[in-house]
Amino acid sequence: MTKPANTQLTDARRGDARADRTTFLWTAAFIFAGMTVTILSAATELQRANSAFPVGKVVLYEITGFLSFLAMFPLIAWLVTRSTPGQHSWRQVIPVHLAASLGVVILHVSLFVLLRKALVPVFFGEPYFFTDNLARDFIYEYRKSVLAYGIVLFAITFGRELEQKRRELAAAREDAKKSHRLTLKCGGRSIFVDASDVIWAKSASNYVEVKTPGAEHLARATLASIERQLGDAGANAVRVHRSWIVNADYISRIEPTGEGDLKIEMKDGATVPGSRRYRGNLNLS
Repeated sequence: MTKPANTQLTDARRGDARADRTTFLWTAAFIFAGMTVTILSAATELQRANSAFPVGKVVLYEITGFLSFLAMFPLIAWLVTRSTPGQHSWRQVIPVHLAASLGVVILHVSLFVLLRKALVPVFFGEPYFFTDNLARDFIYEYRKSVLAYGIVLFAITFGRELEQKRRELAAAREDAKKSHRLTLKCGGRSIFVDASDVIWAKSASNYVEVKTPGAEHLARATLASIERQLGDAGANAVRVHRSWIVNADYISRIEPTGEGDLKIEMKDGATVPGSRRYRGNLNLS
């Protein structure tokens, strides 16, 4: 039974939120790594120049910038929901995010300036002064922050796509258990194939060729995911090679080729290689 539209929407939003939490952690890790490199590099440069500028200020400036940008993550995620690359027209996506990036950078700069104005006097006993030329220094900050905005924008989009793929695979496995059929994504369409009709499946780069008595389908999937679906559907599927799965009911003949490998002839006329690694999956008695 198909879920009601409102339930599907709730599930999708939960999936996006779950994906965004993972993306946030990865974003924080990468920014932290970049911040650490910047601090160490700045410390080296100050030492080379025999500068009296305190390394502690560099640390404070980088940390406040780091935390201020991370605080923008929920806003960027919200903007991605409203205008998603790959789902909405690029004529919409580009202007929306160019305009949005300007607002996000203004908020980002405003937040780290406030933090520095509050913290610099406490730790260094002097006031914090941001700029004597606002236009120049805002452009400087915008150049840096807009790149980070774009990276996070596409990271969120990619993370949600991966989560959607995970949900689709889980739904396909659940359907396989109930209906004993495979769900294949072929050229943007979903094709349903009775598991018992699958003769063999072969890995083909990022795709899998699935052969049935009446057709051959090229599915966007991994061989492992097809193998799991076949198992869930109760098909007599056997992995005989790292790139091949066969339906044992369609095997007509098995011959050894030496050194433990096999040649498997199928009832449709195909010859399938069998490697010694998977030899134990076949009943050769």
